[in-house]
Amino acid sequence: MRSHARHAMLLVGTVVAGLAVIAYAQGQPAPQAPSPPQGPIGAVLGYMNKEPFILMFLVIAAGYALGAVKVKGIAMGSTAATLLLALVISFWAFDRHHVQYALPEFTSTVFFNLFIFAIGMKVGPQFLGGIHREGKHLVILALFVPLFSTLLVYLSRYVFDLAPGLLAGIVSGANTATPGFGAAKAALDSGASAIPPEQLKEATANLTTSYAFLYCTSMVLFTVMMSVIPKAFGRDAVVDAKKMEKEMEGEDTTPLPGTADSFIRGYMPLDLRVFRVENPALDGRTVADLDHAHPRVAIERVYQAGRVYNPPPDLVLHRGDEVAMLGPVSLLLAGGPHIGPEVDDSKLRNVRFDTVEFIVHNPNVVGKTLGELALRMGQGIYLNAMFRAGDHVPISRDRVVRKGDVLRITGSPRRVAALRDDLGPEVKPSLSTDIITLGLGLAAGALLGAITIPLFGIKFSLGSAVGLLIVSIGLSILRTHNPALGGPFPESARQLLEDIGLNVFIAILGLNAGAGVADAIRGGLLGPTLVVGAVAAFVPPIIGWAIGQYAFKMNTAVLMGAISGARCNSAGMRASEEAAQSIVPAIGYPVTFAISNLLLTLIAYLFALMK
Repeated sequence: MRSHARHAMLLVGTVVAGLAVIAYAQGQPAPQAPSPPQGPIGAVLGYMNKEPFILMFLVIAAGYALGAVKVKGIAMGSTAATLLLALVISFWAFDRHHVQYALPEFTSTVFFNLFIFAIGMKVGPQFLGGIHREGKHLVILALFVPLFSTLLVYLSRYVFDLAPGLLAGIVSGANTATPGFGAAKAALDSGASAIPPEQLKEATANLTTSYAFLYCTSMVLFTVMMSVIPKAFGRDAVVDAKKMEKEMEGEDTTPLPGTADSFIRGYMPLDLRVFRVENPALDGRTVADLDHAHPRVAIERVYQAGRVYNPPPDLVLHRGDEVAMLGPVSLLLAGGPHIGPEVDDSKLRNVRFDTVEFIVHNPNVVGKTLGELALRMGQGIYLNAMFRAGDHVPISRDRVVRKGDVLRITGSPRRVAALRDDLGPEVKPSLSTDIITLGLGLAAGALLGAITIPLFGIKFSLGSAVGLLIVSIGLSILRTHNPALGGPFPESARQLLEDIGLNVFIAILGLNAGAGVADAIRGGLLGPTLVVGAVAAFVPPIIGWAIGQYAFKMNTAVLMGAISGARCNSAGMRASEEAAQSIVPAIGYPVTFAISNLLLTLIAYLFALMK
């Protein structure tokens, strides 16, 4: 094994050992009457209990800083660092200073849902390609990882004397499956469990404590593991992610409408050049005459007699005037010498370019070829790309334009504005976010996730996370067909929702877990819970990784997302994106996440019914 892989495993092992040592070292009975926090540190921790907003964002900021620290070239990542820091602070505050943090769970839910929605809005178009390419493999991994984990937890009954409620708590906590925990609690509350009534209270406490303890520790360690496992198996996630991106883009790398990079122009053979009129033949001629002589070049501005004009067609030109011409570089180089010398220092150069997308609806345009449209309205504009039904269409003069086609065009604001009446609705880059679509999308996803389906006496639901993924992926796919659908959703805003959503969620999770961890230690549950939970949490995904890499020959970045989804671990998926420096891991995440979540919900429910 390579040296960096050994260092990574050492880091994971250190975290595990550190948690265990702290837990056992602090495992003393709690005082019957907790005293107020003592000393300056206790006072600070107590004050933070009154100001949870300050505490939460201090933890997030410190987590980002800690996550960027590299040891032998390996960084923990902001997600794992934030959760670990929050967990240590909450445990220390509760165990040493009797301060128990209780940040609102509703806040945690809101930010987690924003994170899930933001992921779906990014990955929609690539998701379809991923399903087409790796669909069967994703389903197999989504079944193998939770089922093998379940088998290991069940077999642990023959090794450890597990108290009532621990089976369901371990399987849901080790797999970070919140719906499974909810189903197990519902099973205990229903009274249908085989556990004697006098032990139900203890079983519920065991369920909650083991789930909370394993959820936090598993989340931290799995997140670290996902950032280092490719190197441990001799893979480069960054290289493989770039390879996957190229394969899915094909030979054409033009971003689809409605996607994050749709308005990034890259290189275009379009430029603005300024020429001084010196050709005697042009003296006394109009701007319209010059336009007619250069049909694909636009006269954007004219400097004449000390004034700058947005020139009307009938403006008369004179020798010494300066004209700013916008068009393909080849035509500017060919036509410029017929006007006069190029002027380097001119007042006319501050003409910006805009890139917009027009959705063709005008009947006067539908049915025409691109060549015909270029002669009629192509002066001073550049057609970047053409899309039909969410797919890129090659550009040619004979290409017929149909209703609903999307034309991505670059030109000066004046030229672009002149196309609105001819082509149809215009979509342009924006720094604003359409809150109506965001709100309706979040509500629709949560509603879809809340729909329950009775099956064998158990009420199943997708859960808000799966519902939001389905809605946001669907919306992002529809936006590639019609980029005006849903209004602007800039990439900077989407990225903020993704980053802040997950880190607020895990910060609250860790800060609220201190009491549960302490209870697990004092109740003597730490030993078997930690051992069984660690095996159930990490052995199945590691074997699943080996299957995906060696048997299925899956792309490393997609495999990272698939394993994270099979473990229902959103933080692991985010760590995978950071390690791969790409959104590609999110391609493999939704399918395995949905299947594994539903499967673990049923399993946890059945485990809760057992003695």
